[in-house]
Formats: sequence, C-alpha cells, structure tokens
Amino acid sequence: MQWLERLTDRIVMTLALLGTLGIIAIVLHISLDIVMRTTIRVSMPATLEMVTRYYMILLALMPLGWVEWKNRMISVEVVTDLFGAAFKRWLDVVIALFSLALYLLFTWATWDKAVDQYNIGAYVTTLNQRLPVWPTYFVLPLSFGLAAFVCVVRILQSMTGRPLNSAQD
Repeated sequence: MQWLERLTDRIVMTLALLGTLGIIAIVLHISLDIVMRTTIRVSMPATLEMVTRYYMILLALMPLGWVEWKNRMISVEVVTDLFGAAFKRWLDVVIALFSLALYLLFTWATWDKAVDQYNIGAYVTTLNQRLPVWPTYFVLPLSFGLAAFVCVVRILQSMTGRPLNSAQD
C-alpha cells in the first residue's frame, strides 16, 4: 500500500509541477506579447489561441489529481464534526466512491470527444496558419482519470485504516 501512495504522490506532484510551469509559460508569453506590442508594435502570433486553447486547459485541469490527493476540495463539515471518527471514515469512503463514479464518467465522455477531435485533426486558424488543438482534448480524460485513480487509492486508505493525506504539502 505504501508504494501505491508514493506512486500516487509522485504522479500528482508531477502534474502539479506541470501546472506551475504552465503558469510561468502563460506569464512569459503574455508579458513578451505586451513588450513586443508596446516597443516594436508587433504582436506575438496566436497569443489568444495559445492562452485559451492550451494554457487555460492545462492550468485548470492538470492539478485536479493533486487537489484530490491533498484533500483540498471544498468541504463543509458542520454536521460531520458532531459524529465520531468511524462515521467520518465511512462518509469519506462514500464520498470517494461517488467522486470516483463521476470522474470515471467524465473520463469516458471526454476520451470519446478527444478521440473524435484527434480523428478530424481539430485546429484553429490564426494568421492564416493552422494551430492544432486536438492535443488539449486529451488533457481532460488524463486529468479526470488521474483524479479517479486518486479516489481509488483514497478508498483503499480508508478501508485499511491508513491516515488520509489531508492538509499535507
């Protein structure tokens, strides 16, 4: 079980790092575009398309597994604090099972769409050039699939009595 937790931790940390690199890339890209427009009056090609079709998708979804693994999703614990540890553990399993079902549904649905976009070679036209956008469609099933994997590990942790990763950095 410990190797599975370490593997999960490494995977989600890698994807969180990719999200961080995405933030750096978007800041550099937009800053360079602004500097070029104000100094030499030339805009970087495809800035809008890159930001909306690549960076934002990566920034929004790549850290999903990390957020799930670190137990940082929004939660309201007004009522659950009234119950004991056994009830909380049972509730954690129920919530993880529900989340797992949703993530698997999202993975399946977005995978079909990603394959469709790959098959047609989806792109956007910018400055008379084709910018392929089909690769970003695969970010969704990857992110949802990883979140589903994290839910499975979380369920196994709960069932074996191991402590969950809440509030770890």
